[in-house]
Order: sequence, then structure tokens, then C-alpha cells
Amino acid sequence: MFENNVFDRWLDAKAESIIAAIGEGKAISSEEMMVLVLKAQTNHFNHLDVELRQEMKDLNVDLRQEMKDLREDMDKRFEQVDKRFEQVDKRFDTLVRRMDRFMIWSFSTTVAVGGFVVAAIKLLP
Repeated sequence: MFENNVFDRWLDAKAESIIAAIGEGKAISSEEMMVLVLKAQTNHFNHLDVELRQEMKDLNVDLRQEMKDLREDMDKRFEQVDKRFEQVDKRFDTLVRRMDRFMIWSFSTTVAVGGFVVAAIKLLP
């Protein structure tokens, strides 16, 4: 609908002519004062826009660094958790081995006692 650069050029030209008139000592009308106020506001908005864009860029850089630091911290924590799981896994392996040995010993003892009982029964009659 309306190009900003067309408006900016018109406002710049109008403000320059009004400032030149003030420099010559001429009185200005309320309409010309409004043009100067509008020019001041557009300059202010432009300045705020530049500052906001810079702040957003700085914030983006800061957030990226924080995300990178968080990822590194998470990676370290996951590595620690992996080590703990490996330790638990080793403990379970040790426990399973001990249970296997106990089961073999228990089975051997049961067979040996059973053999002695059978031999004793055969020898007693």
C-alpha cells in the first residue's frame, strides 16, 4: 500500500525545509511542528529498532552458548550414568556367577548325598 522509503523521503525533505525556516528565524505553524515531532519519533523508532535487533542478536548468541554448555553437561551426566550401569552390570554378572557356582555345588552335594543314601540302603538289608 505505502512504501516506507517514499514516506521517509517526504518526511526528510519536509523536516529539512522546516528546520531551514527555523534557522532563518521564521515562525512555524502547528502542522510544521507536528512534522518535526513525527520526524523525531521516526528517528527514535529507528534507533530503538537498531538497538532491539542488536539485543536480539546478542541474546541469540548467549542462548546458543548456553544450549551448547547444557548439551555438554548432559553428555557428561549421561556418561556418568553409563558408567554406573556398567558397574551394576558387572555386579549382576558376579552375582549370577556366584549363584551358578552355588547351584552346581548344591546339585553335586544333593547327588552325592543321594548316592550315599542309596548305597546305604543297599548295604543295610
